[in-house]
Amino acid sequence: MMAACTWLNNLYRDPADSKLEGVDLSAPLTYADRFRIRHPGGSWDTFPPHIDGGSIERWEDPAFRACFSDILSGNWRQHDPYALLGRLNARASLYQRPNRASIFRTFQGWLAMSETAPTQGTLKVFPDVLLSNAYLILRPFFRPLVPVDSKDIMNHQNWEFDISSPEFPGIVLRDDGFSGPRPTPELHPHMFLEKTMTSVPKVMPGDAVFWHCDVVHSVEQEHTGTEDSAVMYIPALPTCPLNQAYVEKQKECFLNGIRPPDFPQGLEQFPGTGTPKDILSSVGQRAMGLTVAVA
Repeated sequence: MMAACTWLNNLYRDPADSKLEGVDLSAPLTYADRFRIRHPGGSWDTFPPHIDGGSIERWEDPAFRACFSDILSGNWRQHDPYALLGRLNARASLYQRPNRASIFRTFQGWLAMSETAPTQGTLKVFPDVLLSNAYLILRPFFRPLVPVDSKDIMNHQNWEFDISSPEFPGIVLRDDGFSGPRPTPELHPHMFLEKTMTSVPKVMPGDAVFWHCDVVHSVEQEHTGTEDSAVMYIPALPTCPLNQAYVEKQKECFLNGIRPPDFPQGLEQFPGTGTPKDILSSVGQRAMGLTVAVA
């Protein structure tokens, strides 16, 4: 997994090819995340189409907004989702809400713990991150002139530029801050989400799936299989000052047997809680911010 994450991290680039202090795409770090274990049957709407890693921050935070500067300046075709520079200082969690990743993930990902096929509660993705980024970033600045269920909603003449509204479609204000982006067929009709969201192929235990940090993704509502659909979330995390600062705090939580900083606190005692002795490789020790044992 560390080798795969290193390869994924290196898909990002700095167009200026400058030396970025404290940045090493070939030195992956570890972000302790969750398991997802879904039982067969039922209908599950917990994870509709959405993007993680920043909500209103995509527009509000200057560094995060800079990641989409080509889109906002009218040159959306020139947008590079793999441009590194703006990502390094982007603040994805301005409001310190729990369950919000405050780090820079080049890719989100999971490791399959079970055999899972389409219609069995697996991942779905929107297949074009350039188009979805351009549409979602510009969508707040346009409003429809016809009802959203009108057959003419797709006609560009039925939309107008509007910067008077404070609304950001797909961004939801909750008690603990903003949530989203969560595109919907009603608010984002041109994405054709009912048709474009694509299930990943069948996976076996040990297979890994990764998707770009801006990719719209969801979990299938149906699970028609007979066994649990189980995954372990493992994102690709490069070494950079933002991530190193988080991993240092995460390490202290790990050593104290408590949950990491991005997650709500809860029970602290579990059978089989991991310790530094369980991390045997130098790559793993370094990724967790631990002192690397010297033979």
